[in-house]
Amino acid sequence: MLNKRIEWQMNNPTRGLKYVTLDKESTQLLVFTDSSFANNMDTSSQIGFVIVLVDKNKKANLIHWSSIKCKRITRSVLAAELFGMVHGFDIGVAIKSTLDMILSTTVPLILCTDSKSLYECLVKLGTTQEKRLMVDLMSLRQSYERRLITEIRWIKGSTNPADAMTKSSPCKALQHIIDTNTVEIEINEWVERDNYALKN
Repeated sequence: MLNKRIEWQMNNPTRGLKYVTLDKESTQLLVFTDSSFANNMDTSSQIGFVIVLVDKNKKANLIHWSSIKCKRITRSVLAAELFGMVHGFDIGVAIKSTLDMILSTTVPLILCTDSKSLYECLVKLGTTQEKRLMVDLMSLRQSYERRLITEIRWIKGSTNPADAMTKSSPCKALQHIIDTNTVEIEINEWVERDNYALKN
């Protein structure tokens, strides 16, 4: 596998990550999260995230990503999606803290998920039968209410680059970010925080 990867890179020397200048004043930190429930050989779930810096012109720089086997037992799709978001948020908030100090400003942190059930649990105060999940749900809700999380978006699955972290099929959304240094998201729903209006 490694030899094939090295051979591909040698045959494609121009392919790789590029970084472009972003507008500092409008820079946002987008954390895309995803999971695949019980898709591993041992029936464990795969969770992952992609973290992107993006500005008002949709110019973007890919700065971090992860794909790991979930160490916790997942009994539902919602549980897998939640653990994936917690994983992404933990890293995202650490990066945000560093950026805030470097840029001497407050960089908005936006979480993006293609899971409607997780989105509704977080922003519409939905409930779950799995009481074990309540601690993680309440932690994310508290961060959202305190504005540590600026926004939570429910996005279309085909525009979620984190899909590449949990599935073996090609992900055009991630390829688009890498090839063009721009991000295109199709948002199904989000909440306007100032007046709490639901947008879709």
